[in-house]
Amino acid sequence: MSQSLEARKLSILEYLAEIEDEAVIVQIENILKPKVDFWDELTDEQKESIRRGEKDFEEGRKVSFKQFLEERRSRQK
Repeated sequence: MSQSLEARKLSILEYLAEIEDEAVIVQIENILKPKVDFWDELTDEQKESIRRGEKDFEEGRKVSFKQFLEERRSRQK
């Protein structure tokens, strides 16, 4: 017969109490922590820059990645 949910949780807690490996603890924390949307971590200036880039793209003001790299390289000379 399978263990009850409460018994399984207690078993997990006992296992966690015995873990000594920091890497395992970090992995468990990453699983249990609520995920944060990167957008919420950006500054207002960063958000505005992204919005300007989106608007430029929507309005056709864009260059290919190859062209961007070529322009950057020519500026560095």
